[in-house]
Amino acid sequence: MSGRMLCRDRWLGLEQEGFGIVFLEAAAAGVAQVAGRSGGAHEAVVHDQTGLVVDDPSDPVAVAAVLGSLLEDPERRRRLGAAARRRAKEEFDYDVLATRLRFALEQAGG
Repeated sequence: MSGRMLCRDRWLGLEQEGFGIVFLEAAAAGVAQVAGRSGGAHEAVVHDQTGLVVDDPSDPVAVAAVLGSLLEDPERRRRLGAAARRRAKEEFDYDVLATRLRFALEQAGG
């Protein structure tokens, strides 16, 4: 199956999803994701590589079309899920993030 969280902006765009850590959790489990284009949620999902991004998550027809496309194609779900897991390990593993943070702190400290 796929992990999905169709984030939407609220309050005229003043409230929106941040990065969307839930997408990385799904990716680490090898699950393809479906995200709504809102705030930073779509940055956590690489469209058609690790999952799918719905441009207008408030449009039920668009949401149904995206979900239907994944439900009808188990090979695509598997491929997206596998790519999502690889990306989670290569870009968001704690050791990778710690190394990036250490480098940034060293650069900031002179």
